[in-house]
Amino acid sequence: MITDEIKKKLALFLRETVGGSSGKMSLGTGGGSTNPTALTLDVPLTAASAGQSVTSSSSDNKVIELKASFTGSSLQGYTIREMGLFSTMAKDDQFDELVTSGASFDTDSDVMFSRVNFNAIGNFSTSDTVEVIYTIEVE
Repeated sequence: MITDEIKKKLALFLRETVGGSSGKMSLGTGGGSTNPTALTLDVPLTAASAGQSVTSSSSDNKVIELKASFTGSSLQGYTIREMGLFSTMAKDDQFDELVTSGASFDTDSDVMFSRVNFNAIGNFSTSDTVEVIYTIEVE
């Protein structure tokens, strides 16, 4: 069992890390199953439509919504089948330094937090806006 207080703190950590200033969402055209050791999307899109900033919100202490918007002009010609969340995080041996205000630590950039594959969506017009929402519930 995880206590409600720790669920709240885990959710806050995820919201601030993946939904914070270093959080990015990318789309891709690969649709295969996800390998837990993967570091990138199967087939990431070009830089023009990759790495959109993520905004976060919470409906309660344990549920986080992460959102990013993509323009139709950056998706034209693609059939989207995967989404990935990325963030800059402290290296494994430096997590203890996160609690010290003003501490400096080495980071790993663009660490893939999650990848989701889905049924293909496509044929975007330049005036389209695609909003992708990823919901996390800490239980």
